[in-house]
Amino acid sequence: MRPLKWVSLGLGALVALVVLGVLVVVWLVDPNSFKSQIEGAVRDRTGREFTLVGNIELGFFPWLSLKTGEGRFGSPPEFGPEPLVTWKSARLGVKLFPLLGGDVIADRIQLTGADLRLVRRPDGSANWLGLTGSEPADPNARPTRLNVEGLEIEDSHVVFIDEGVPRRVEITGFNVSTDEIEPGVPFTDTEISGVLHMEGFAAEGVPFRFEVPKVVLPENFESLDVDRYTVAFGRFEAKGGIHGSLGEHPKLSGEVESNRFDLRALLGAVGIDAPKTTDPKALGDIGFSGAWAFDDGAIRLDPLTFDLDETHFTGSFSRTAGDAATGEFSLSGSSIDIARYIPPSDPDSEPFVMPTAELKALRFRGEIRLAHATLDDIDMKDVVLRLVLDDQGLRSVPAPDAAAATP
Repeated sequence: MRPLKWVSLGLGALVALVVLGVLVVVWLVDPNSFKSQIEGAVRDRTGREFTLVGNIELGFFPWLSLKTGEGRFGSPPEFGPEPLVTWKSARLGVKLFPLLGGDVIADRIQLTGADLRLVRRPDGSANWLGLTGSEPADPNARPTRLNVEGLEIEDSHVVFIDEGVPRRVEITGFNVSTDEIEPGVPFTDTEISGVLHMEGFAAEGVPFRFEVPKVVLPENFESLDVDRYTVAFGRFEAKGGIHGSLGEHPKLSGEVESNRFDLRALLGAVGIDAPKTTDPKALGDIGFSGAWAFDDGAIRLDPLTFDLDETHFTGSFSRTAGDAATGEFSLSGSSIDIARYIPPSDPDSEPFVMPTAELKALRFRGEIRLAHATLDDIDMKDVVLRLVLDDQGLRSVPAPDAAAATP
């Protein structure tokens, strides 16, 4: 027992020395005196400019933490002087003893006032590539355990510029919040929000939000399990769940339910002109819900409910996979006033042009049944409309039995 006692005492003394050393560093050493060495080390490692404008602060209890003020990290020289990212403040803390053993158990990472600028050139090069260096990983090295207590990004700004398209996507007021992040462990309490800006969008942009209480995603990324999610874009909101397998042939299913939203307002916010209708309030109260399935490219919605203003539809929709995919639908509706949706008879207004080329690529067939329909003074019951969209365009067709009876 005496050798075990001495080993225990030795380990205790070693731990005490490590703790004492950390305390001395935190209390007596000014980390700002090493700022130039830190900046130089990052520049040598990445080949990019790295500047810490604000002060550096060290903390010890309960985490060994590092907090910085303003800073900036540059893009590759060929992308010009614009930095890849700047920030107003950042904080990262790690547990000391796991770190000594090669594991990273990090406290909640906090980043405030970040400004991220992502650029991709027509040749495929991008200013965010090459950050990990070119040295190959040691196959015999012990894998590092990585665990982060959470991530918090506040009041930030993201710009993505694709020079090959060209396209510019901007997010202002960008916020991200999530709890523990560890490979193979479910993500919990994740929320992402911001305001999206793109060409043609409303000048103020379109606010968006994504919330999910729990995401089960294994380390091999072969499956996905989300019991509940909420997504919002403008005044459109939807909630539901997602379950299934990923990989080379993904197979997913779930359910979705939207709020009642104004389709005209949503289209206008993203720069799309809504179809002109005689009733300016038409298309102003839309909603849908249903169960969906995705199987390696094939899509199915069944059952499907759809509300078009005062008209309630039920039915299904499916689309096969492959290059020659064909969609089929069946909808049964309550009652509709067709005159509300007819374009107004205004000779000075530009007619609505249906994107026929895009629609032809969809290729679908199906039928719409209406219990009651009116058009001005015409009153109709049990209306059946059968539609086909293919290379010949959009057209109505007779019932299959009626076509067979024609000589």
